[in-house]
Amino acid sequence: MTGYSEDKKTRIISNDLYFAEVQRMLDEGKEVRIRIKGGSMRPFIQDGDSVLLLAYSGGALLPGSNLLAKHQGKYVFHRYVGRKNGQIILAGDGNLVLKEYIDPKDIIAVASVHYPQQSVEEINLNYRWARLRGLAWYRIRLLRRIVAKLKRMV
Repeated sequence: MTGYSEDKKTRIISNDLYFAEVQRMLDEGKEVRIRIKGGSMRPFIQDGDSVLLLAYSGGALLPGSNLLAKHQGKYVFHRYVGRKNGQIILAGDGNLVLKEYIDPKDIIAVASVHYPQQSVEEINLNYRWARLRGLAWYRIRLLRRIVAKLKRMV
């Protein structure tokens, strides 16, 4: 499916076509920069920011890495937070409950650089600090759920 935005300045294509092209370029050994859509990676990666992807070659994953993967037929860009029974566990930074369990073969790429749209700063996602702050944010999910519930009550 292809079409144009209301202002006719942007071409809109289906996720399947888009990610098929991303996969093709990654398979050719190219780095691919994609724009993130949605808020599941907040507060660290915002809707509209972009990331630079490198093809995943099946090696060891660094805890806290940001991955592009396929989960139940859909593409997700979430953080690697653990392993269980041979499966990779992914979670969006903005998600308070949801986790995805995927096979390692479903990992498409690993993000190496984050380009916030509101800044000229580039953030190296392979730095220990970038990965560990995301993991720490994941580990306090219960506390974040409690705070969110208290805010709704007030």
